Amino acid sequence: MKNIYYTAISYDDWTLFIAASEIGLIFVGSSPFDQEELENWVAQLPFEATLIHDERFMQSYVNPFKEYFAGKRTTFSFPIEQIGTPFQLQVWEQLLTIPYGETITYGEIARALGKTTTHARAIGTAIGKNPLLIVYPCHRVRPKSGAPKGFRGGLPMKHALLKLESN
Repeated sequence: MKNIYYTAISYDDWTLFIAASEIGLIFVGSSPFDQEELENWVAQLPFEATLIHDERFMQSYVNPFKEYFAGKRTTFSFPIEQIGTPFQLQVWEQLLTIPYGETITYGEIARALGKTTTHARAIGTAIGKNPLLIVYPCHRVRPKSGAPKGFRGGLPMKHALLKLESN
């Protein structure tokens, strides 16, 4: 049984849940927050976990998010615990190479990973499973057509994140 600690972050118009294990940040939820999203994610984990609301444990993760929302931070340096397939982990790591305020296409990620653009759909699926929104900036990925189509946090959140980073 693994303990997963969580808290809510509220900053301006942003409200979301974040969660961490003893190892590091493990989940960033959608804004506006939805506890059911967090509970459903924990229920899908490949191990048994207990959710524990603990603002004190989570404080070192909260402040960097508030700095990001205030436009004072462009990257995160706290510990992370990634849970995913080897392919998902490879795709999520590639997200970290996308500069703040910029976007790239699924095809560009495929090429960076040494895949053909026919892998763009698999890459999109892996990105859709990213449990660490914002930290692994999947909001910076768009289809070749340019118009955002999907985002785990919803298109309003994706647009708000891109707007925040364009200022």
